[in-house]
Amino acid sequence: MSETRIGNTVTVGCKLPNGLVLKAGESKAILAGSNSSRVIGGYGLTAVPADLWAEWQKAHADTPFIKKNIVFMQTTAAKAEAQASEQSEVKTGLEGLDPDKPAAGITPVEKK
Repeated sequence: MSETRIGNTVTVGCKLPNGLVLKAGESKAILAGSNSSRVIGGYGLTAVPADLWAEWQKAHADTPFIKKNIVFMQTTAAKAEAQASEQSEVKTGLEGLDPDKPAAGITPVEKK
């Protein structure tokens, strides 16, 4: 199976619920997030110009979402899909609450 690349692009995975806007100079890209129509391992995947990613990532390398692999880049869509699947357990801290197991200090309302 061959991997395809569109022009000089990379594939960026984003697990933030509403995605993320990457801006570098006059360029920008809107990343699909975990609420997109096609999600793998909780990540939305978006093709992004390689130079935009490189410039944006350099400026934001120390942010928690890069360091914790909440947003990541791969050179091909197939590699990004594989990484997204492998990282399905990565937590963003923005996940919905489980009503049957509320957070510490929270007491569920009794059902009638």
